[in-house]
Amino acid sequence: MRRQVDSDGDGIPDSEDIDDDNDGIPDIKEDDDGDGIPNSQDNDDDGDGIPDDDEDDDGDGVPNSQDNDDDGDGIPDDQEDDDGDGIINSQDTDDDGDGIADDIEGKNLEIFSYIIK
Repeated sequence: MRRQVDSDGDGIPDSEDIDDDNDGIPDIKEDDDGDGIPNSQDNDDDGDGIPDDDEDDDGDGVPNSQDNDDDGDGIPDDQEDDDGDGIINSQDTDDDGDGIADDIEGKNLEIFSYIIK
C-alpha cells in the first residue's frame, strides 16, 4: 500500500499539491538537477542516474516510494519530528525549529525584502 506523502506539511498530499515543497515555485516548473527538464517530466529529478521510482535513500532494498521509513532511522516517515519539539512534521508549522514558518521558508526573499522596505 502506498502512503500519502505531504512533504511541506500543509495538509495537502503531494499527489494533489501544486507546490509540494512550498517554495513558491509550482511543481510543474521545478527542475532540481538543472537539466532543462521539469521534475514533473524528468524520471531522474536529482540527476544521479537512478530513476526516481527506484531511489532508496536508506539502502534497505525498498524504494522510497514504497518505504515507510526512507531514512532508516526506525521512525516511520509520517511520524518524523525533525526539530524534536514533540510535534510531528506534518503538523508542525516550523519543522526545523529555526523560527521561520515552513510556509515562508524557501520562498523568494526578494519579494519579502521589497515589502519590508
